[in-house]
Amino acid sequence: MIYSVSNTANPHLFVTMRSALGLDPAGDRWLFLKTGVPVGVQAIREDRILHEAHASGGDIRRICDLFGLWVSAAERYVTIDHPDLIAMANGQDGT
Repeated sequence: MIYSVSNTANPHLFVTMRSALGLDPAGDRWLFLKTGVPVGVQAIREDRILHEAHASGGDIRRICDLFGLWVSAAERYVTIDHPDLIAMANGQDGT
């Protein structure tokens, strides 16, 4: 059986048959078996936040709104010394 967002109160992005019945997140093992990505859910979330920081040019407000972060938490992703973010700050392409 496939559960849609409308059939479950689970607020997580990945919902399994088991997790749809409660509020627990899908486990790392399930995620690995379905996606083949050998990292946990938190690592995927952090990668998504970093990608958004890069794509938005370091717009802290946008990151806060999209991911429900406090400004101090969003600053952590924007102030990372990533070569692409440094290039953007200097007005370069980054590639």
